[in-house]
Amino acid sequence: MIEGKERKYCPSCDFIDYRNPLPVAVAVAVRDKRFLLIKRGIPPKKGAWGSPSGFVEVGETPEEACLRELKEEAGVSGEIVRLIRVARREDPEVYGDMLVVVYLVKVGDGEPAPGVEAEDAKFFDIGELPDYYACLFGNVIEEVQRGKPL
Repeated sequence: MIEGKERKYCPSCDFIDYRNPLPVAVAVAVRDKRFLLIKRGIPPKKGAWGSPSGFVEVGETPEEACLRELKEEAGVSGEIVRLIRVARREDPEVYGDMLVVVYLVKVGDGEPAPGVEAEDAKFFDIGELPDYYACLFGNVIEEVQRGKPL
């Protein structure tokens, strides 16, 4: 036990293995009051519709990762409008503990096209959004519906 938690420790060199969450960036991507979702082509949640997202890579900011993942997974560019939230998420299927940074993104011109990790990418009207998505981002959906400028 080190600092109140069970941790791997090497007594010969005093190395403590601090297991940290994986950093993830998420794009809640919007154009003309429509939300851009991708259909996941890989685990976790293969086949589910959700926001373009992925891991923050070494040497990039969460904002850069967010826009990179939007381009890689949905084939479009965008501009970050604001931070929505930072939260801890547990993925029991593959990745474990994650620190998720979620941004509202204004999508630029161009039609979505799924990348190699996505089966599909398309815009959804507010009434077409999956229930779980509406629960996660209800406040943002209301903002967009009211016409708050992006």
